[in-house]
Amino acid sequence: MPVRGEPAGATTRPLRWRRPAATAAIVFAIATAAAADPATEPAPITERRVGDLLSYALPAATLGVELARGDGAGAGQFTRSFAATLAATELLKRATGVERPDRSDDLSFPSGHASRAFVAATYVHRRHGIGGALPLYALATYVGHTRVQAGRHRWVDVLGSAVMAAVASRALVERRVDRDHRPVPLLLVSVPLR
Repeated sequence: MPVRGEPAGATTRPLRWRRPAATAAIVFAIATAAAADPATEPAPITERRVGDLLSYALPAATLGVELARGDGAGAGQFTRSFAATLAATELLKRATGVERPDRSDDLSFPSGHASRAFVAATYVHRRHGIGGALPLYALATYVGHTRVQAGRHRWVDVLGSAVMAAVASRALVERRVDRDHRPVPLLLVSVPLR
């Protein structure tokens, strides 16, 4: 079908992402921008802020990489696992009523930030194996660490999130088996903390 402004014989081809790492970087940038509050001055880069951003960036990058690979089935399975983990997190927060260490409210157990981060790690583990998941587990644990250090959660809240993500991934994600499957290298960006 001709595109407006193109010669009559021209056809369109669907956009295909060829570089998973580039796609992951774009998704990370979008997630970072979405997490920022434009009504205030830029927040200083603190350990807590890095943890907040990673809790959104890890699942966004995981989904972006699966889409870039052309793994629609995997993207769907990740989305279902992500939704189930977050729904269980919100239900448990309201059902348990555990007070936060900083006493700000009674929504401590489990950690939503850690749930978002661990669902990316557990999905990659289940779908692609432990090798690609180890860096994600480390980053998800770091997200949990930032929540504990900020006084918003206890380690048991983080552990509860990890277990929920693992259960959802185990139930909803199938292992990918094919010869063309290659792991995508994880790009780590160092961010100076103030």
